[in-house]
Amino acid sequence: MQLNTDNGIAKIFTAFSKVHKYPKAIIKYGVQAFLALFLVGTLLFVFNTTKSYYDLYAEFIATSIIKSSFIILAEIVIGALLLDYLFKKN
Repeated sequence: MQLNTDNGIAKIFTAFSKVHKYPKAIIKYGVQAFLALFLVGTLLFVFNTTKSYYDLYAEFIATSIIKSSFIILAEIVIGALLLDYLFKKN
């Protein structure tokens, strides 16, 4: 059995192309905020593991920032798509 993933991906792209301008802007800036937080957390984690002395607290902060960035991304995408759905409905 062969799965047709190209058709599913095409459906996702067509659905995202139908999103209004305001929710698209929210998603765009949300992804930028996610990337900034993810980069900060990753750099802090890498710096902590490569320096001469290892700090357990810095590792906790770095992993918390990385986890929080994914949570923020999910909340922003879901919220923007919900707003788009509500605006289209009314």
